[in-house]
Amino acid sequence: MGKLARPFTIHVTWIMVSLCLAGCTSTKLHSQSQEVPKELKSNPISSPFTKGTAQPESYFDPSIVETQQRYTGPRRLKIKETETQASASSSHKTAYLTFDDGPSGSTKKILSILKSFQIPATFFVVGSDTSEGRSLYKQIVAEGHALGNHTYSHDYNRIYKSPEAFMKDVHKLDQLLEQTVGYHPDILRFPGGVNNHLSWKSGGKGIMTPIARVVKEEGYQYFDWNVSSTDAAAPVQDRDMIIDAVVSASRGKQSIIVLMHDNTFKTTTVEALPIVIQKLQAAGFHFEKLTKSSFTFQFLKP
Repeated sequence: MGKLARPFTIHVTWIMVSLCLAGCTSTKLHSQSQEVPKELKSNPISSPFTKGTAQPESYFDPSIVETQQRYTGPRRLKIKETETQASASSSHKTAYLTFDDGPSGSTKKILSILKSFQIPATFFVVGSDTSEGRSLYKQIVAEGHALGNHTYSHDYNRIYKSPEAFMKDVHKLDQLLEQTVGYHPDILRFPGGVNNHLSWKSGGKGIMTPIARVVKEEGYQYFDWNVSSTDAAAPVQDRDMIIDAVVSASRGKQSIIVLMHDNTFKTTTVEALPIVIQKLQAAGFHFEKLTKSSFTFQFLKP
């Protein structure tokens, strides 16, 4: 019996040691897989069309409000259901497609799609003082779309310190656009929306109210959105989720301002765009670009 017990004990001990080693290796690998590569820790709207040492845009930065927009519209619907639900007043249904954060490597693709459908849109742009950026500003205007101010830097810590700091950044973009296309916009979108909370870090709680008030006093109209494509809820959102989010959230509305993003790495936004347009047309919407007197949706009014 003793002769049998010894090999059995050795065998069990070897199994336990092997499992321990395997567990340690597995834990180490799991830990390593959770680390974010240093080269991806960057501003998600950095662009090859902006000056500086921009890093890849595909990293999901949870500190940026615009990347945290989630779908909060009506219950999710099968797309086929919405195609047959155009109301009797469908001729009065208006869709404003808006694209934030450009110009980027996706701008020309977006413009090409809009041109193929012969519909206008609104581009809330940031500062891109490069030959490529200036060329795209001009193309946006030349093809009949609206330019809106989305601040020059899109830097939350800088622009939301005070109303003065915000307007300084806005005026910097105004100057660039006036030099490039001959005018500066009188429409604006706040990075993160007028109700963002990240502004509290630099300007304190409630800073958005005086900033919004100054924006209005200086003659700008600002626009939030009542339909989110959710394309900023992930580095690259699923194409069908973008389509479903827009179609579902548009149901029952007569006027919609659709939030989308003009970003080099958001390829599924470009892929979804033709289908989104077709679905909205089937639901009875026609398309317009935003002007100062357009339908306005605002999360906060000063």
